[in-house]
Amino acid sequence: MIEEEKELGSVKIDNEVLSSIASVAAKKVPGVHKIATSLIGGIAQIFKKTPDAGIKVVVGEGEVSFELGVVVEYGVNIPEVTYQIQKAIKEEVEKMSGLKVTRVDVIVHGVKMKKHKPEGETEEKTPSTKEEKND
Repeated sequence: MIEEEKELGSVKIDNEVLSSIASVAAKKVPGVHKIATSLIGGIAQIFKKTPDAGIKVVVGEGEVSFELGVVVEYGVNIPEVTYQIQKAIKEEVEKMSGLKVTRVDVIVHGVKMKKHKPEGETEEKTPSTKEEKND
């Protein structure tokens, strides 16, 4: 947790807030399927209702660093996607918290394959108007 004394009182930013900012920023990057959680993080997510259990936050004096795992979509340029994740997290966290982001380590834990329909399978069209239903 970060605590800063201001003229009118103290301001505290919890590590979970920083984790949430990083998570939202990472998920906005095209090619990111989801934030991956470790086994321990997954258990914590179940019991604590922690939405960003896959992100490790280390806070120093006026600075912060992150480590997170991601699953990317199949076919993306992984080095480019991970760079965009790093850039997005750095920009958003610095803008919202005023802390300097010193490091963003991204670990790619998996690749998500897109689901394709078997060849020859078509979508059934369901009637959407009263007239179509009577035809």
